[in-house]
Amino acid sequence: MATRKTTNPYAAQLAACTKGIAKARPDKLYRPLFDVFVVYAAAGDVARVGRVVDWMYGRIPRPTAVVTVLSTQALDGFCAAAGLGDRSQGLPRSAPLVAGREALERRVEDGETKVRQRLLGYTYGGEVPTDDGWEQLPETDPWRRIRQWGRIQRLVADGQEQEALVRLDRYLDELRPDQRSVGHGSELALALDLGMRHGEHERVQKWLARHGHRFAGDTLLLQTVLCLRAVAAAIANGALRDQVGLSDAERESALQALESAVAASLSAASKAVPKVQRRRVSCEYSQVHLEPATLDQAEQEQVYFQQDTDSERGMSLFPTKVGIGTPSETHYVDAEVSLSRRGLGPKDLEGVAQAVAFPLVVRGPLQLKSATGGEDDEPLVVPPGTYDVLARFFPKKAPRKSAAAGLRVFRLAITLHPAGALDAPKTLRLDAGP
Repeated sequence: MATRKTTNPYAAQLAACTKGIAKARPDKLYRPLFDVFVVYAAAGDVARVGRVVDWMYGRIPRPTAVVTVLSTQALDGFCAAAGLGDRSQGLPRSAPLVAGREALERRVEDGETKVRQRLLGYTYGGEVPTDDGWEQLPETDPWRRIRQWGRIQRLVADGQEQEALVRLDRYLDELRPDQRSVGHGSELALALDLGMRHGEHERVQKWLARHGHRFAGDTLLLQTVLCLRAVAAAIANGALRDQVGLSDAERESALQALESAVAASLSAASKAVPKVQRRRVSCEYSQVHLEPATLDQAEQEQVYFQQDTDSERGMSLFPTKVGIGTPSETHYVDAEVSLSRRGLGPKDLEGVAQAVAFPLVVRGPLQLKSATGGEDDEPLVVPPGTYDVLARFFPKKAPRKSAAAGLRVFRLAITLHPAGALDAPKTLRLDAGP
């Protein structure tokens, strides 16, 4: 009788992510790519993790929402352990960073503290056991193992880590590989953390051989251990590679398929971009704003035209948003937004009253709005990526009411060029006034 071949769960996860990514909008790619990151991180495949993270923070729209409560900390933990540097800048996040804790090293420390608190949280009600009364309970009583686990948690909380290690060893030996754990995987995470930090490498190998399969069905458990610095370092060095069970060739083949899927998603989004997108925007305070349609917390805190030189050069710049200074006495602009594949041509400044060029990282739909907001236009559809943007103001005949008030009107041509095409930022021309 032929033996039925079992599909590797990590390979199945990569295949499912690939299929979903090819059909997803670019602004929906971060979540499945994070799942891909977890698989390659578990395999200790540092080089390919670097490629995946490059897609997550640069090639696709910038993420605005966390995948799980631990997702950003897990990514930071692995990148720090693997020497990949600060790729996320702590984003996305669900709460503001504590002042003075913005650096990668500090964020990883804070993530580890948060995870340890979760691992030591006794979730079964009542006080954490302080004695070994659990041993008097029958082995068939589910409270026996619950209280055994709680006793271990209490020992760690009290600083008795060596004693806790001995008890965890017994606990994991008694726990059958096919048996559900009362701590929902926290026991294995805590054991690995203590074992790695105390040099119990033989025990660690034994635990992984007996219980390493639990990671395959529990992505949150993997995220948990990636937040623990000693465990993350061991995983980056291949501690789970045998449990993942994917060869180098299999990982490379899967990554190439994933890259094609990402390209397909971005290409489909690019084809949906209108040739010219038009908006009318009022120009209170002599400025208009080009920014993400949905701002994350960091972007919300960025205020335009706070630097002395901003008004002088006609723009106030941030990586993903820009305040564009308008010619004086401007009532409104009729904006035309388009894409270009070339650089600045010799005739591109003919008839222009004012022009600036600036770099812009686009992570999703954009909004062109006045300084006071209030516009309800549909967001501008722009393929995610990094651009050099040319903003040019062409004089228009003002309507009678605007002219009577001494106000002017302009056509604002906003053209997104390939990154580096305009040597941005630069001020090309400033209006001399009416």
